[in-house]
Amino acid sequence: MRWWNAVIVALLLITLPSAGCVGEEKLNDEMEELVAGSISLIERELIAITEITDQNADLLSEKGLDSPDALTIMGDRLRTIPYAHSSLVIGADGVVISAVPEEYAGIVGMDLSFQPAVRRANSEQVPIVSDLFWLVEGFYGISQSSPIFDADGEYLGYTDITYEPEILIRRVITPLLWERPYDLWVTDTNGTILYDTTAEEIGRNLFIDPAYQTGNLQEVFMEIVSSASGSTEYTFWDRHWGQEVRKEAVWGTAGVYGAEWRVVTTRSIGQERPDATLDLRPVPGADEIDAMRAFVDDAAAYARLHGREEAAAAFNDPEGPFVDGELYIFAYAMDGTTVALPFQQGLIGENRMAVTDRHGVRFIMDLIGMAERGGGSLYYIYPNPQNEFRDELKISYVTPVDETWFVGSGIYLPGRAAAFSQDEIDALTSRVHDARDGAMKLGREEALAAFNDQEREFAAGEAYIFAYGMDGTTLALPFQPEVIGSDRSSFRDRFGVPVLLWEIDVAARGGGFVYVTYHSPVTGEEGLKLCYVTPVDDAWFVGSGIYA
Repeated sequence: MRWWNAVIVALLLITLPSAGCVGEEKLNDEMEELVAGSISLIERELIAITEITDQNADLLSEKGLDSPDALTIMGDRLRTIPYAHSSLVIGADGVVISAVPEEYAGIVGMDLSFQPAVRRANSEQVPIVSDLFWLVEGFYGISQSSPIFDADGEYLGYTDITYEPEILIRRVITPLLWERPYDLWVTDTNGTILYDTTAEEIGRNLFIDPAYQTGNLQEVFMEIVSSASGSTEYTFWDRHWGQEVRKEAVWGTAGVYGAEWRVVTTRSIGQERPDATLDLRPVPGADEIDAMRAFVDDAAAYARLHGREEAAAAFNDPEGPFVDGELYIFAYAMDGTTVALPFQQGLIGENRMAVTDRHGVRFIMDLIGMAERGGGSLYYIYPNPQNEFRDELKISYVTPVDETWFVGSGIYLPGRAAAFSQDEIDALTSRVHDARDGAMKLGREEALAAFNDQEREFAAGEAYIFAYGMDGTTLALPFQPEVIGSDRSSFRDRFGVPVLLWEIDVAARGGGFVYVTYHSPVTGEEGLKLCYVTPVDDAWFVGSGIYA
């Protein structure tokens, strides 16, 4: 462990018990406990990442900045961080010298000296956690880096690990928030929101975003970024963007390697979250699914006839003809901007392109993909306004109005909103990344033979690896050998979701999560399945899943 890690760990042990507990008035004990616990878990993750970049820096110093052996070890270490995307080696001049995984090899030789994170790392020459920045993959990320010195102490450059802070924070705080009446958000001292349980707010700036220019919000936010800990009250939208409420906030600071993140927990005063109840509603049948699709098609016809402005007004009326119990029409522009959402009026006009559900499914982006294909259905977990806004699995159907926007609606599937644990999701992503990396090393033919062999580790019961071409051709499906070589792009699951087309879209943009109902090779029964897919190259992808 390098000296800076030893110092930070020692400071954490000294300061942790009092984190987030400073304030002029007595704070809510449970909220203080939540803040302190969240800070501890976030800092633990940040320290663990820098321990890896420190090890990589020492390795590169010894073997060379472009050593193939070093890159192999760096790739192995990167896979131990489920939410990490890449690890780069950047010279003192800002030029990329090497990169892992292999899919990032194309940026080797690129001059990144114009990026603030690169300039800062090369200037300060110490471990740093960068500010939030927009990644070319289409989401916000952070670069966490360690400097590289030669045996004589000369600075050579640095190595980093890039990840989504949203995922880092969500994975550690979700168990703390489960079934508790609190929300949590994290901001840096510049006012950039790194995480929020209301996902639409991630990436915004507290001081310049138009949504935060009302009431006393600016005074409150200045107080939060100016003080390491404290408590306050303010008025803002509730967690579902349905109405404005009075909120109580308690905050503390997660601070390592130059990062100073305010961790803020809030609760809506007088609006406690209801206790969970047993859900006895029946699973909808084919007739109800068909009726939902007809409801959407009728809304699209109405929109084409009356125009976007008049149609949006009708769709946004909670008492209007386009709300029928759990069925309600929503609408989005093809760029992800909310056009209609009758029970979440605060989101109208907001761009939700990067929003995910609690398991990482980028459902707005995926709905856009379905609309661009001419329409289709998919699953995601979403608050049900007819059931106290509890998260439930939902199947939605969308269809385009024209090339600029689309409409949709959905049916909630009671009893199927299983909570996959973070350990299960981590194991799933690691399994798929290992299969991808193996395919790159072995080559396509040898890798597919291994994936299709029921005696090999890639066909371990429900954890089997599957593979498809980007054109829908079945390449690996070890327990259904009869379909190998066939085109399954027209395959639909029991609720009519075009699973393979969805997976192709997700894989084509770099990988991610989808839901499917599919039979288990172990039990032979159909079940809800969370799948993760990632491309091997532009021609094919691999994936696997976990059953609820």
